[in-house]
Amino acid sequence: MMRHGRGCPLVRVIPFNAVYYNNLRFGNDVGRFVAPPYDVVENRLEKKLKEDRLNITHLTLGDEDDGYGTVAKRLRRWLNDGVLVRDPEKSMYLYEQTFQGDDGVVRVRTGIVAAVRLEDAANGKILPHENIIPSHKEDRLALMSALRGDSEQIFMLYDDQTGEVERTIDECRKTEEVLRFIDSSGVHHRIVRIGESDTISRIQGFLEKQTALIADGHHRYETAIEYRNRSAKGHADEDGRPHDYILATLVSFVNPGLVINPAHRLVREVGPGELSALRDRLPLEFRIADFGSAGELEAALRDAPETAFGIWCPSLELIALAEPKEITGDGPLDALSVYVLQERVLKGMLGFTTEQLDKKVNIDYVVDFPSAWRTVESGEQAMCLFVKPPTVAQVMAVAKAGLKMPHKSTHFYPKIWSGTVLYLFDEQRPSEQ
Repeated sequence: MMRHGRGCPLVRVIPFNAVYYNNLRFGNDVGRFVAPPYDVVENRLEKKLKEDRLNITHLTLGDEDDGYGTVAKRLRRWLNDGVLVRDPEKSMYLYEQTFQGDDGVVRVRTGIVAAVRLEDAANGKILPHENIIPSHKEDRLALMSALRGDSEQIFMLYDDQTGEVERTIDECRKTEEVLRFIDSSGVHHRIVRIGESDTISRIQGFLEKQTALIADGHHRYETAIEYRNRSAKGHADEDGRPHDYILATLVSFVNPGLVINPAHRLVREVGPGELSALRDRLPLEFRIADFGSAGELEAALRDAPETAFGIWCPSLELIALAEPKEITGDGPLDALSVYVLQERVLKGMLGFTTEQLDKKVNIDYVVDFPSAWRTVESGEQAMCLFVKPPTVAQVMAVAKAGLKMPHKSTHFYPKIWSGTVLYLFDEQRPSEQ
């Protein structure tokens, strides 16, 4: 990743007055209050989480009847009643997640929770890598306007080849624990306060020389830009106005706990014309290797070249690995399994448009291989197209080239959960001059 000299900082991070569940009242285990990020909470899970009247989804997802109409009142009531409390000290936080990967290895991913100054994409300081869906942005803007702040953190990556920041935050692991919980997937989450001014200054000094990448949270980032632009007025101290920043967890590219999983494509219905096109054209453009089972295909895909993908189509009695006979371009997107699949098969042979893919028209996205396989096996879906996950270096190459990956190209694991710390504009106190 490109580094820059001193001068105007690239990534400006600051400590903030966090708002979180009252650990003196409820204890440090906040498992009953937290939730996965808003965009992965389906209806059944939302209903279950909202059985607890204090769960964070009552803020992040609003109410079915009036959307976010009562969210501001609910937030104020929780603050007044001591359900949520404001940290009187401006701090950063260590977010630690311990989990077991698909390979059985236990990993720990650590990140820094801070307020990050918003930058327009044209500035090249904070880089996106995926396109957004406008309707999702509108929904998040309605919530941000109601809360006047961030109820969730976005996920950002930075380069730390020297290990300087990793060593710095490692020293903080045994400081004051604010909260902890174990999620439904068995991931252990901990939030630890980083309040020592020298430690915060060291983190700021390193990150201001870096370019950052948005890993998860593109819609929320674009929403925050829109909110900032609409809120031209407001008190500003030496760091600017509270709404000039967004709440984020920042993780190093070289953190051993950084994992990217693929998002496989499930096609619900395939017409006779599309089946014919797939049957006739696939062998012309791709080298096809047939397999007899899910396990064989999964193993072959894991070891296949980066542009390969797997396919299971019962109508064609096809379980196969496909590898392009020719690479049609030399850009960073052309080296991605998910891009080859989208452009040459989903669009080129099955007739999908970008809008249909973004809006999930006749297509779904599933992260784990066995679940995707079972869905087709049950007859619920007509076809599954299995992709290889991009590497962090590939994601960064796409972003630095000013390009965007297909929707749902990356699934960073584990997710940054909601209900840990909140960044509310009206709860921020002026920085010391």
